[in-house]
Amino acid sequence: MPMVLPRLKFLTLFTLVVCGAVGCASVPANSQHDSFADYAESVFRHQSALLSRLMMLSEAEQLPDNEAFENAEQTMHDACHLLNEYAERESDGEHMGLRFKAKVQASIEGCDASIQKMEALMSGLDQEQAPPHAHP
Repeated sequence: MPMVLPRLKFLTLFTLVVCGAVGCASVPANSQHDSFADYAESVFRHQSALLSRLMMLSEAEQLPDNEAFENAEQTMHDACHLLNEYAERESDGEHMGLRFKAKVQASIEGCDASIQKMEALMSGLDQEQAPPHAHP
């Protein structure tokens, strides 16, 4: 059974205050976001929604038990760990140094890419579980 990473409690804490620390960074060229803070918050929310979906599929025992799926989930966890750590520290009211904030900032695009890869695998899973179309 693939590992499911419960980080949903941090969804609501990623506010403008959290993103303000990385607000002066540039937004990726292919992004529709106006600021890096918006982009970072969007990535965090996207990951949280995906993790919620993974948990639901896991509870329903609908997750595939294959290496590619497990590797993609682990890759997402690894790529997003700094963003999640930032959210957790912010939630706990901890002070974070500029070096750590810069590391978080540098990791967000990789996190976003890994989320998109995981989502693509899950999309394929949704298509496999869909009932066949009725033919006239």
